[in-house]
Amino acid sequence: MQARSWLAIAIVTISAGGATLYGLNLNPSKHLPRLKVTQADIDALIDRTYEQMVFVEGGEFLMGDIMHDGLYSTWGDDNKPAVKVSLDSYSIGAYEVSYGDFDIYTAANGLPGTLDEDWAVGQEWRKPEYPAGTSWKGAKNYCLWLAEITGEPFDLPTEAQWEYAARSRGLDVIYATDDGTIRPGENYENDANHPLPSGTFPPNPLGLYDMSGNMKEWVNDWYDENYYEFMPRHNPPGPESGTEKVTRGGVFAETFTASNIIIRFTQPDVETEFRIVGFRCVLNAN
Repeated sequence: MQARSWLAIAIVTISAGGATLYGLNLNPSKHLPRLKVTQADIDALIDRTYEQMVFVEGGEFLMGDIMHDGLYSTWGDDNKPAVKVSLDSYSIGAYEVSYGDFDIYTAANGLPGTLDEDWAVGQEWRKPEYPAGTSWKGAKNYCLWLAEITGEPFDLPTEAQWEYAARSRGLDVIYATDDGTIRPGENYENDANHPLPSGTFPPNPLGLYDMSGNMKEWVNDWYDENYYEFMPRHNPPGPESGTEKVTRGGVFAETFTASNIIIRFTQPDVETEFRIVGFRCVLNAN
C-alpha cells in the first residue's frame, strides 16, 4: 500500500458539536482544480445523502467467523469465535462516498482535496464518480460535517454496524454480493487495476453496494485483536483507544478471497490518505 509523503499541520475548529481536527497538506505539487462550491451544491449533496441511505432494522447476529463442520473460513484469531451481538436500528449509505461529494466537502471547508498530488491528478480513478480514497480522519470529519450541517447523528459505522449491514442484517454469508458468492465480471470486479464507480455491480440483498471488494472501508473502531472476547454485546462501540484503526471489506488489488466481510484489516496512520481505502457514513437514528 502506498502512503503519501507530505508535510502536515493540524487545524482545530470548534463548533457546537465539539472539536474537529483537520490535516492541511502543504505539498507544493500539482494540484486538483479548486471547486467553487455554492449552498445549492451543499444542499444537493445533503439530498443525495438522504436518498442513498438504507434503513437497517436492528436485531441480533453472530459477529465474526462462524464455524461450520468444525472449520473456520479465515485464518487468524481476531475474528473468532463469533459472538452474538445486538444492534439498534440505523441507516447506512448504499454507496461508498464519491470523490465528487468529498471534493464538495473539502472545498466548502477550505481544505485541500484528498489525494491532491501530481501522481493522482488526471487519473481515471480520481474522477468525481469514483469512490474517494482518504484517511481515517478525512472520513470521520466528512461524516461529522454531515452531522453538523443537518443536525442529525451521522458518523462512521462501528465495526458491528458495518458487518451487520454487509451481511444483510446478519445472514450467514462471508461475501456481501447479491447471492453471497463471488462471480468475477458479474457481481465482482475482474482483473481491475483501480476501483470502479460504486454501484457497478449488483448490491447485497439489503441494497448496499461494494461491501466486498472495490475499496476497503474505514470504520469508527480502534483495533484490538482481543476485542471480541470482552466487547459489549449491545451496540459495541469499539475500544476506547488504540494505535490502529480497522478497515473492512477487501479491495480490488487483492484476491477475492480477501474481500470477505469478516476479515479485520488495520491501518496504523489515521492521517495518511490511501487511494484504496474509502468509507460510507451511517445515520444513528431510528
